[in-house]
Amino acid sequence: MRNRIVYGLIICLSSSLFLISENSRLFAQESKPKDENKYVSPMKENGIPADFNRHMFVEPALSRRSAMDSQFWINDIIRFGAYFRPRQEIRYNLDFNASDKSYIDRIMQTTSLFFIIDPSPYIQAKVTLQDARVWGGSSPASNGDIRAVFFNNTPEITRAGQTSSVSLNQTGIREAFILLNKLPLNSQIQMGRQVWAYGDQRMIGGANWTINGLSFDGARIMFNDKAYRVHFLYARPYWTQSGPNGVVSANDPRQNTNASGTDTTLGGTYSSFTIQDTATIDIYALGILRKWRPNTVNPVTGLPNESVDDPLAQNRAKQNQNLLTAGFRITNRTENNFLPKSKRWDLTFESAFQHGTSGRRINDPYISTLVPKEFQSIKTERAEYVGRFYVFQTGYKLFDNLRLGGQVQYSSGDKNRNDGSISTFQTLANPRFGNLPNFNQVAGLSENINAQNLYSKSIDITYFTEEYGTFQISYFQNDKAERQDAWYAISGDPNSAASIGRSNSSPVSLAKGSTENFADNPYQVPYSLGRRIYTEIDFNWMWLVNSHVSLWFGVGHLYAGDSIRNYRNSLLQFDSSSNQFVWNQNAILGRGKLARDANIAYFQINASF
Repeated sequence: MRNRIVYGLIICLSSSLFLISENSRLFAQESKPKDENKYVSPMKENGIPADFNRHMFVEPALSRRSAMDSQFWINDIIRFGAYFRPRQEIRYNLDFNASDKSYIDRIMQTTSLFFIIDPSPYIQAKVTLQDARVWGGSSPASNGDIRAVFFNNTPEITRAGQTSSVSLNQTGIREAFILLNKLPLNSQIQMGRQVWAYGDQRMIGGANWTINGLSFDGARIMFNDKAYRVHFLYARPYWTQSGPNGVVSANDPRQNTNASGTDTTLGGTYSSFTIQDTATIDIYALGILRKWRPNTVNPVTGLPNESVDDPLAQNRAKQNQNLLTAGFRITNRTENNFLPKSKRWDLTFESAFQHGTSGRRINDPYISTLVPKEFQSIKTERAEYVGRFYVFQTGYKLFDNLRLGGQVQYSSGDKNRNDGSISTFQTLANPRFGNLPNFNQVAGLSENINAQNLYSKSIDITYFTEEYGTFQISYFQNDKAERQDAWYAISGDPNSAASIGRSNSSPVSLAKGSTENFADNPYQVPYSLGRRIYTEIDFNWMWLVNSHVSLWFGVGHLYAGDSIRNYRNSLLQFDSSSNQFVWNQNAILGRGKLARDANIAYFQINASF
């Protein structure tokens, strides 16, 4: 009996010890995952991916160092950072006008603060706050207060439709998007305000060289792999979107009578395929669809009247603009758009073609010659886009630190902008500046020309050093693709004089311009049409000071060609009201005469954290 009691106590004690040990083990397993299985963002070790670092414009070395810096992580899932870029610009006589050489000396600054949130493999998010300003642009407190120039911006009430208002320096949200991962077919969805950059950014890019930069409000579906990237894009840059409770859009034409358009959609697809380290092939199809706004509105009924551009369309639904751009790009720069280290010769070719209708209708040219003017609107034809674009770029590294490069770019022009064929290539959300290291090869440092009606040839020499930075010299020869077409500004607007176009009765404008012939009518042009717009030579220096700071400096010189010279110095102009040539009084008095030389210079500090 005694032995049974002893054995029972031993069994009970053993069971108790086993239960205590098992409970301790289970408790330890429950507590360990909090430390051992804690999620750590892969970005902390691998660096910030390119799509999360699109808000800056810095050289690749500084971008890599900033992306790999791990000291700005909070709790292993939140990364914060900052970007500062003050830049001084000096611009002199870019109008080539001897009467008004338009000297500009300004300091601009772009400042941004961003947060990346990566709590799990299934979702990430980013918010970028950005301020863009010109130094000295603060709003005054009151007249006569000497402290006024040191105050920050103060609110300004702007009425809808107001034509004359000063836009304050802008502080806002550059990016605010979420990224959903591991969806069916290994796809991703990115939604919100985001920066897009594809290829050499000749069609769609972030335009980070500019003080504001571009952002796209929309979404994209992405299928990404090491060998391919297939993206479907959708954005709404312009929308009748005013809402209740005081939410009003400045771009709403119902509120703003000066709005130049209505609902606009940017959509399409951009795909890239990489064949080992041999070549990368991009294929894209991008569309801009916009409802055309009637020119006049009946003040009594509020309904649109007959449009001057489209006499057959009586309502907005029948007036749509459809610009479709399809193209491809092939390059051997397969390492994130850089040449593999084992290769010395880089080649890139890109081509794009445009189709669609502008939303404008013109009178049938055959009807115009046979039918009286008051009845010509009975038969019209649509104006159609037929622009095309080509660029060939190449370079060769003579040594590891010396590259010789060249580029030929052609974007079509239009001999007759009065007919139903729009041959001038239409730039999209194009930043006009490509990516580094050849960022200025789209338009040069001066930003004085757009990729429209342009036949541009350029050469460049780039010298890399570890100690003193990168030096680059570029030379551009910018000609017109079609003599009859205009010289287009970086904004895409033609630099046309008031006397050139559908009405030739007004005096020659003192704004910048070049020889052109809007309707391809040689009997209304008092000067010889020129081909050369201008030549430009640029010098750039980029020096990486440390892991977070770089300095940039650049100067450029422009020399006006015969298309500007012949226009500026013309002593005659055509008066369409009298159908004859008359003396150009402005030219006789020396106003608006040619000044052949123009200059550009800048100094910039980049700080990236």
